[in-house]
Amino acid sequence: MKLFSFLPVLGLVAASQMPLKDATSLSTSSGPSFSHSSDFTVLTHGDHPDHKISIKNHDSSDAVCDGATKGYSGYLSISDWKHFYFYYFDSRKDPVVDPLILWLNGGPGCSSMMGLFLELGPCRVNEHGNGTYSNPSSWIEEASVFFLDQPIGVGYSYADKGHGIEANGTFAASEDIYAFMQIWYKTFPESRSRPFHIAGESYGGHYIPIFAKHIVDENAKVKQEDTIPLESIMIGNGMFDPLRQLTSSWDITCTNVTGIGPILSETVCAEMSTHIPRCEKLWKAAYDYEDNLIGEVAKDYCWTNLEGPYERSGYNYYDVSKLCIGVMCYAEVDQIDKYLNSKFVRERLGIPEEFQRYEGCSEKVGRAYEAVGDMYYPTTGEVAALLNGGLRVLMYVGTYDWICNFVGNERWLDALEWRGRFGYRHAARYEQKPWMGGETWEYENLRYARVAGAGHMVPWDKPKEALHMVKAWLKNEKL
Repeated sequence: MKLFSFLPVLGLVAASQMPLKDATSLSTSSGPSFSHSSDFTVLTHGDHPDHKISIKNHDSSDAVCDGATKGYSGYLSISDWKHFYFYYFDSRKDPVVDPLILWLNGGPGCSSMMGLFLELGPCRVNEHGNGTYSNPSSWIEEASVFFLDQPIGVGYSYADKGHGIEANGTFAASEDIYAFMQIWYKTFPESRSRPFHIAGESYGGHYIPIFAKHIVDENAKVKQEDTIPLESIMIGNGMFDPLRQLTSSWDITCTNVTGIGPILSETVCAEMSTHIPRCEKLWKAAYDYEDNLIGEVAKDYCWTNLEGPYERSGYNYYDVSKLCIGVMCYAEVDQIDKYLNSKFVRERLGIPEEFQRYEGCSEKVGRAYEAVGDMYYPTTGEVAALLNGGLRVLMYVGTYDWICNFVGNERWLDALEWRGRFGYRHAARYEQKPWMGGETWEYENLRYARVAGAGHMVPWDKPKEALHMVKAWLKNEKL
């Protein structure tokens, strides 16, 4: 749940259902191999010699997560010192044919375990942080889902002693995601017949277009039987284009566009408005010169003068209808931290003893990504390329979010240069249609959905509506 290292963001998931093979001697120069260690099965592949996956089986009676189905948890290890944690659940309906979803939380630096235990997973952590209860609106009602903690240093993911956080940015991380999925599909080839979707939130608007574009590019280089069956991306309350999105905090704060504003006084809002032109000018310069230093100046200036007054108001960054309670504005985040650090949970999930402590969002990771300028790069180009290539794209936004709000998202989508831009702009102006969660419009392979009364975390605030939206999308049906 954190954005630009000053706030928390959420977001990622993928899936597969087949039982693990028990072979210990399967190995070819380009195929998967298997070995066993304690409760884990280790998967490797000749095409990706630096990557291996260690998997632990979980049955449907798993006490860690009430309402869980059969699934797996484990680590993707790279070069024997970087370890990415994942947790997978079968679909509650038919895991043999239902789609696969890879879910990524945002940040950069926030754990996808928050997506699991707070939003769309099969269970949620109780108010005492010592157990869970079933989530009837989990997305595993319609698909099998993977929750992945990335980059290194996020959630249960870690680096061995002697190695620090290696923040090479989202483009470098895309190769690890690709290798993970290739090892998985080589091991369980039957799963290639099922549609694959990547979903996430917030800084997922940065991760997901880059990861998806990398998969599409690699698919063009390999044999048909080795392609990853990516069908769509789904991004909620994402951050894609700081130039067009960050100044929209003024609209949310100083007008009644949400139906519950304005939040700040006319005097404060008038002062804020004087800083919008310079904020936009600085971000444009950062884009034009591709300069990280200018990007940092733009971020600091806009944050101080446009976001700062809202921060001091005490309202929730992720839901303007609520006050901010706790470090990340939600008491539930502390409850999840408590639960996932308990000895019982760590033992059941196979978390190694050398791993010190789980935390929902890592400031250290956020700062590392900021230091390499990762967050100053707009991902509108990747989104346009995916759309032009025919990939289906779903953008959904809760109308009460402040940090990645619907005004900013609609601005950058309206300005997006892609083959269907004129048809999309016409639909946005004249073809808005109601659905059970709000309003929606679409053109060709791009669908946009407002979720009325939801904040940054749509599946948390509006679980039934979110599941309805995802079900329609997976079935390629109208909302």
